[in-house]
Amino acid sequence: MHESKDRGALLATVRAARPRDWAQSAAAWWCREAVDLLPQRFVAALAPAGRPRLLVDRDDTGIRLQLNDPRSGVQAGETTHAGEVTAAIASILQRHGLDRRDVDLGLRLPEESVFRRELMLPPEAKGAIDTIVPQNLLRRTPFKAEDIYCDHLTATSPDGRIAVRQWVTRRHHVQQAADQLGLAVAHIDFVVFGDDQTSPSIRLARPAAARKTSTVAIAVLGALAVLLGSSIAVLTFARQQATLARLDAEIVVARKGAERVRVLVDQLRERRTALSRLRLQRSEVPGLIDVWDEASRILPKHSWLTELRLVEGANPRSATVTMTGFSAAAPSLINTLGGSRLFVDAALTSPVAMDTIENRERFSLQARIRVPDAIKEVAP
Repeated sequence: MHESKDRGALLATVRAARPRDWAQSAAAWWCREAVDLLPQRFVAALAPAGRPRLLVDRDDTGIRLQLNDPRSGVQAGETTHAGEVTAAIASILQRHGLDRRDVDLGLRLPEESVFRRELMLPPEAKGAIDTIVPQNLLRRTPFKAEDIYCDHLTATSPDGRIAVRQWVTRRHHVQQAADQLGLAVAHIDFVVFGDDQTSPSIRLARPAAARKTSTVAIAVLGALAVLLGSSIAVLTFARQQATLARLDAEIVVARKGAERVRVLVDQLRERRTALSRLRLQRSEVPGLIDVWDEASRILPKHSWLTELRLVEGANPRSATVTMTGFSAAAPSLINTLGGSRLFVDAALTSPVAMDTIENRERFSLQARIRVPDAIKEVAP
């Protein structure tokens, strides 16, 4: 029954942590992508190898101070006595050019003052480890949160589950060791246990400087992202403006070309119209052959021509024909020509005279060529 309650609480915690897990995964992905764009030297400045650590260890021979700075590779140590710990800490840090606020201070406690335990969690609990492990500790052990310090490490087991190792120490152990050294617990950042170099470590509080570094790194990455986005926007805008300017120039050139083409088209249209008018005039205006055929058709047998002359005027309507010849009844030819479909306004141009040789009347008359209606509309 107790096991089922623990499992239900674990699943509830996992479900509640999923949105946070997604947010953390998205933030981690964004940070990785942003870091890939930065120079390696800049990345190293934003993500240093680690903070310097100063470990205070009390044994039968005295009090030992061990300084380890992974950034510069400095490892130093010295021995002092009770009552001089604070001064010794300040002295060793000053010699190595370190500020107390940039160094994590820790104590070494006896091995018997730590409680160890291990547990396995499902893969779905990955985003809620920091919440699940402390809750599980308080439910499965008699410890109370206000009486202990605890910390944990995780690893992935071969079957895909999450293996958790947790260490717990009581607060009074830390308080007692700090009082013996004349230090305040509020100034202690971590504690280790035993003499082994791989002994477990419990963080009492997250270093403020680390939080500050993380905050600065996030702010710098955010500023870089904004700068990168702004640069992309500016480059895109500049590229678009250059494209628009190029298109404007091409439009101006194309417009001039279109105007030239329009002028040529208008000229060709006028020439085509004039050519069409000329062709129409030539096809519809009667020619000399038409005049000769019509005169041969309407003249009576007692009349014949000695001269037929077609005179073209400035326009089709002013074309005239002049006929000279002999006829037995020359005056009647005026009426004959008046009934023609081709001749109009016929009239004698000289008096009729009798020719004694031909025994016919000699005549000379003139008529205007009848122009079709289509020609009249086209003619200017």
